Amino acid sequence: MTDTIHFNECPLCGSLETTLFTVATDHLVSGRRFVIDQCKDCGFLYTQDAPIAASIGQYYESENYQPHNRRSGLMPLVYQFVRSLMFRWKLLLIKRYHSQIGSILDVGAGNGHFLAYMRRKGWETVGCEQSSFARESAAKRYHLMLDGEVMKCEYPPKYFDVITAWHAIEHIHDLHNLWKCFGQWIKSDGLLVIAVPNCESLDAKYYGGSWAAWDVPRHLWHFNVNTITRLGQLHGFSLINIHSLPLDACYISILSDNNHGKGIANGMRFTLLETILRQQSSSQVFLFKKAN
Repeated sequence: MTDTIHFNECPLCGSLETTLFTVATDHLVSGRRFVIDQCKDCGFLYTQDAPIAASIGQYYESENYQPHNRRSGLMPLVYQFVRSLMFRWKLLLIKRYHSQIGSILDVGAGNGHFLAYMRRKGWETVGCEQSSFARESAAKRYHLMLDGEVMKCEYPPKYFDVITAWHAIEHIHDLHNLWKCFGQWIKSDGLLVIAVPNCESLDAKYYGGSWAAWDVPRHLWHFNVNTITRLGQLHGFSLINIHSLPLDACYISILSDNNHGKGIANGMRFTLLETILRQQSSSQVFLFKKAN
């Protein structure tokens, strides 16, 4: 029995017409190279021969993996600073499309920082996080009891006003069932907020296989506006707007420069460009509502 997943057809549309898009390196843990294929019909990009869900955990076992990072140093400090600035921005974004305080589910809640912030603002908070270390950290620091793997969670139907997944869905193997769960758990007028890297960003095109947000094999799926819209439509959601995450984009560009061996100068230039050309940003937020 193999411990990797090889796709003979597009995971999004089922087409048999696929081609090699690029080869990317795991700069975090293994140094291994992974193929990223592209569907010729719908354009979807996906990582080939990634580990199955039961064995991918070893690729997260690094002190440099920022969502669970316990180390000091420049990059962890940059990550933590960026994250703290974005909490208020995320709340204001949610309030723009869902003005009433209510219940929120955060998928891939990490150490619980965002949910703790939302709880202080009056929201009923629920979160799920696969990492046991991160769940323990959330419980210890914020008294947040996070659930485990999202696909094993059982939440009441039509319960949540808002569901968020900040750079989470690209990590989850069972992509279609995940979106099926979104459709079951969210209220009919609820807001679904999905943040993912943009594989058609300026820096993705520049860095090629060295672009940090390929993050293989942890990132199984690689989205642009067309493929994320199509995925939402398949599961009864309509895209209502797109926003960029400029500080996330800055962080991705700096990491890409490190991978590329060029310091941080280019990363800062891309940050400035993508602040102006928001549709070309390397980190985007897609807002969905249930289709009528």
